[in-house]
Amino acid sequence: MAIRKFRSKMKIIVIIITVAFALSSIIASYYTMSSQLSMKNYAFKVNGEKVDAVNIARTKNMISANLQNRGDDKVLETLAINQVIEDELIQQMADNLKIKVSNSDVNKEYDMIQDRVKDKEQFKRMLEAQGYTKVTFKKEIEKSLKRNKVLELFIENAKVSDEDMLKQYNENKYTMYAGVDFDSVKDGIKKSLMQQEGNKEFYKELYAMKNKVKVDDVREQFTNFEEKSQVTVDGVDFTNVDYAKVYVSLLAGGVKPEEINAQMDKALSYQAKIINVAKENGVVIDENLPVLIRAEVAYRDLAENLKSKISYTDKDLEQYFKENKVKYDIKPSADAYIGIYNPEPSALDKEAAKTKAENIMKVVTVDNFASKAKAESDCPSAANGGDLGWFEKGQMVPEFEKAAFNGKVGEIYPEVVETQFGYHIIYVTDKNEKENKVKASHILVASKVSDATLNEELKEAQELATKISSGEMTFKELPDSKYAYGDVSKNISETGYIPGVGFNKDLVDSIYKAPLQKVEALKIGDTIYIIQKVRENEYKSAEFSQVKDKVIDDYLNEKTSSKLQSLFGE
Repeated sequence: MAIRKFRSKMKIIVIIITVAFALSSIIASYYTMSSQLSMKNYAFKVNGEKVDAVNIARTKNMISANLQNRGDDKVLETLAINQVIEDELIQQMADNLKIKVSNSDVNKEYDMIQDRVKDKEQFKRMLEAQGYTKVTFKKEIEKSLKRNKVLELFIENAKVSDEDMLKQYNENKYTMYAGVDFDSVKDGIKKSLMQQEGNKEFYKELYAMKNKVKVDDVREQFTNFEEKSQVTVDGVDFTNVDYAKVYVSLLAGGVKPEEINAQMDKALSYQAKIINVAKENGVVIDENLPVLIRAEVAYRDLAENLKSKISYTDKDLEQYFKENKVKYDIKPSADAYIGIYNPEPSALDKEAAKTKAENIMKVVTVDNFASKAKAESDCPSAANGGDLGWFEKGQMVPEFEKAAFNGKVGEIYPEVVETQFGYHIIYVTDKNEKENKVKASHILVASKVSDATLNEELKEAQELATKISSGEMTFKELPDSKYAYGDVSKNISETGYIPGVGFNKDLVDSIYKAPLQKVEALKIGDTIYIIQKVRENEYKSAEFSQVKDKVIDDYLNEKTSSKLQSLFGE
């Protein structure tokens, strides 16, 4: 439901405070922190620095929430403790590198997060739900900014040669760099390779620090969670932390808890096999990397090694070309500048929605509420007769929450309630005073953009199109307050896909029909577009001599893939 905004706002905070071990798509739920959060004592010391037990409980809860509260408790705690230890080591790394973060930077970040939530009381409750005060949350922001600066420093100091960049370009010039010359993407390639190399050096340093770390003065409840060898598979050692990371990645990937043990054996065997097969094929393994990163790098280096050993003749290439000719033919495509504007409802549109809601209010009753919601509501809950289920304070936008909690059970709230989503008619169906919860249904009348508003906005777009045509302005100078994108999309497919925008068949059809170089404003659905087609390619049958370099690249990639499949049974 649109008004259930709490979880998305929590996600903003969670992303900012997430530490070294990155979990994909973290989803933080509204929960009561465990009794561990009330502990005042630290959990243990890392190189003499105290680590608060609260951080471990918070980190564990975040990981658990991301996994929808599934998974073995000891495994999750092992991962949480490791994550907190790594975080402390990164802070010590920052201190060793003399990295500082100013109070103004911390306050700026704090204000930005708070502004996204808008309601300060709700923001305060959200921090409390995560076990923070304003002071401790600012301290967490400071740590986060330090972590970023540490990684940035490693990236800045990464060594990347011109040969490395040219190799990266040649390996991808028919895919991600298709249609652009080396000089045009050189800076971007350098940045990407520096980030890759910087990340590797960062983890090598962190791994080295972990191997030397002194964890002592451990409280009783945190004993037996230190990193140690857990299993050896085909000569490759995996620690309990490695095990926990693979375990969590499998759960996050959809493996059922009851199937996890069998899948763990397969996953660890596969990681070990990558490292061993890479060694057998002459790949030098950097033992200073964590084993899971070691396997990732080994696979990439193995693929490059195998590719470099593949030989071919012109006859091989010509045969490959004949068998795959369709992918070398030039398909119809176009390049176009595109400006996109999604108009907001006008004051008259909002007034029309309010009038509609008030008219429904006059005829809706407790008895016909569900049927009216199904017929009139613009919320997905309409399918359930407007039923929103139970919710607590902080889970709904303030105006809706106030009305729902003030309303009487078994009655429709006496006024139409306005929120950022439109106008609501609220029926309070139950309350739980002890748990401070409310159960309610609603009918939402959303404020929609009318045809009149769209036509007015289209006129303005046509004026902007005229200015672009005359050279008075460019696409990039379209008003930021309204227009998104405003850049050129290349190789727009007639199938309907627009790079940088997504799938939009109606827009693509309009681009293909548009005269070359003409700037046009058009309305498709509730969206306004300003377009200029600057290039168009018609279908052309490919000739081997013209695409030989691409054929070589594809031939090598396919043969490499086949060799990897034979080695790993993929």
